[in-house]
Amino acid sequence: MIASRLTAAFVFGLALIGPASAGTSLVIDAASGAVLSAENASQPWHPASTTKMMTAYLALKAVREGRIGLETAIPASKLAASQPRVKVYIKAGQEITLDNALRIMMVKSANDIAYVVAEGVGGDVPTFVSMMNAEAARLGMSDTHFVNPNGWHHPDQQVSARDLAILAMALMREFPDYSDYWNTASVQLGRQVINNTNGLVGRYAGIGGMKTGFVCASGFNVVATATRGGRTLIAVVLGALSGTERTIKAAQLLDDGFSKWGGAGYTVASLPSQGGRAFSVCGDVQRKGGGVALADDADSSGAIAAQASNIGGNADDGGRFATASAPSYSSTSVLTRLPSGRVSLGPRAETIPVPVAFGRTPGSASAPLAANVTGGNDSRVARGGAPVIAPSAPVAAGLLGNQTGGLFADRGRTASRNGGIPSSTTAFAPTEPETAQPAGQGGPLRLQGAVQPGAASAASLRPSAAAGIKPAARPPAKPLLVKPSPKAGPATAAVKPAPNKPAQAAAKPSPAKPQVKTKTKPNDDA
Repeated sequence: MIASRLTAAFVFGLALIGPASAGTSLVIDAASGAVLSAENASQPWHPASTTKMMTAYLALKAVREGRIGLETAIPASKLAASQPRVKVYIKAGQEITLDNALRIMMVKSANDIAYVVAEGVGGDVPTFVSMMNAEAARLGMSDTHFVNPNGWHHPDQQVSARDLAILAMALMREFPDYSDYWNTASVQLGRQVINNTNGLVGRYAGIGGMKTGFVCASGFNVVATATRGGRTLIAVVLGALSGTERTIKAAQLLDDGFSKWGGAGYTVASLPSQGGRAFSVCGDVQRKGGGVALADDADSSGAIAAQASNIGGNADDGGRFATASAPSYSSTSVLTRLPSGRVSLGPRAETIPVPVAFGRTPGSASAPLAANVTGGNDSRVARGGAPVIAPSAPVAAGLLGNQTGGLFADRGRTASRNGGIPSSTTAFAPTEPETAQPAGQGGPLRLQGAVQPGAASAASLRPSAAAGIKPAARPPAKPLLVKPSPKAGPATAAVKPAPNKPAQAAAKPSPAKPQVKTKTKPNDDA
């Protein structure tokens, strides 16, 4: 009876506040689902990149069911590579393991990688989006409708603080061993070190992640978890006017929740759905918060501070969040109130970035295939294994994927780029004499310079090889013609010798006249 009255009062309060200026927030106990504080928790809202929580949930569920592995290599499609930033600029045809993809997606909030995960798990984006909506319905996320897996703004994509809290509970309860995907402080991709977009990570004591989101229509969103004294809380803030505001607001809500031992008397699952459609707060963000369309990945490593005297009733937020009593900061809180009245959250703690990279890992060869490559003809080749080449059989090009190691390395080459061979091309060594390929004739391409049958000769070899062949013996030199004397008659003229006879027999001296002396060049073969 009390719970129903509280629920009715809550819904009535939503109607009084109205959507035009209302923010939305919620704090619950992660173990019991008990609501500790709530503001418009069922108000439909654009999720922005908090959408990626569902993308990660479905990926981990597929891992649990054996449909994909953490070392599964997922190829990026042109659609994934073309997603707007925030992104890490993966190229179409490049591969990335699911493990590295999840780390980058949850830390960097990369839109291109979210599409890679969706295609690797669902085969294609429409199929994956259907899976997202089916899972949301199963979990009881009654205010939620997904259109894409990365949260890029679409007027029909919406959630609520209630539904995001339910999804956060499911992630924490079902996949506690994978919490490092959403609480990693930073990753290193090549030379670039990327900090977590959640400003509480590395700053708030006991923080456990989870995910941020921003598009102009939604404002700055965050789902944050923290653990202190054996209790774990989940805080949701939607519609803050800046990244600093959402971080400070979430820290204040968590501090206030840890100061309470009793809840409001009802659970997050009992909150009714409000219905309706999400509205845009882009005007407020641009006018009051100074937000920019790509600010979700912008966060400094130094301290951050905001003009916030309580949990939200300060004038600077335009009355977006209902006024609540000031939190009693415990000794473990990292929130500091400056003499000016501003609330400060200290600099990030120094951490060692987790290395991530594109490409395969040693375990990719034996991992399950990604859903977007299972249609291949050879699953072993699709995993990156070397194909078996039968003697005298044509060898099809394009079988080896990127990042294949060893002898069959083909890094960075595709069928259509970087000098790759089209997948339909075959090559072989002919067994008959080489002839020109007839114009317009199909079939295998005859390669120039192929090995031909028969004995090798100097003309059939390369110049360098021909130089190594001993030349044949030279034939006998031909004798020089006898130069006739000016006084000699026709009878004394030299006659061309017959083949293979001595030169002296070529002409007979006349008996009537003295013999004319001739000079002959010595023959080398004499």
